[in-house]
Amino acid sequence: MNYSFINQHDIIDEVADSSYHALHLLHRNLVNMPGQKIVHHDLAILNILALEGPMLASELAEKLSSTRPQMTQFIDRLEKTGAVLRKSDTKDRRRVRVEITEAGRLILSGYREMVRSHIANKLGKLKPEEAEDLIRALGQIIEITQKLVQEGASND
Repeated sequence: MNYSFINQHDIIDEVADSSYHALHLLHRNLVNMPGQKIVHHDLAILNILALEGPMLASELAEKLSSTRPQMTQFIDRLEKTGAVLRKSDTKDRRRVRVEITEAGRLILSGYREMVRSHIANKLGKLKPEEAEDLIRALGQIIEITQKLVQEGASND
């Protein structure tokens, strides 16, 4: 009997279960700020626009693994708060680019500062080598996940 499928299945279950658990713990204990009424997707959109500049809603949707209708709702909400603007593309007026405003940068900056303080407080409870282990592990997760995404894209 070939037991490699059973072992593979166990590995798949372990990766799935551990991924959900790790994401939940990281979000709840490090990134989520109790009492703050900011939506995770809003922060992710503002962060991407701040780092990469104006882009199409479809590009944002792809980067956040979101649907275009969902992204439209997120952008609508951000636009109402003045955090982003929609502007016609200079090369193709049918296309609309989304860009972060100064108000959006202030929202992002303020939230980042709160998160930095929160994380510093949490990391202060760890031994220095434990904090370094966490940083290294997060880097490995990002590296391996990006590799899987790139390999998946090349197989599609």
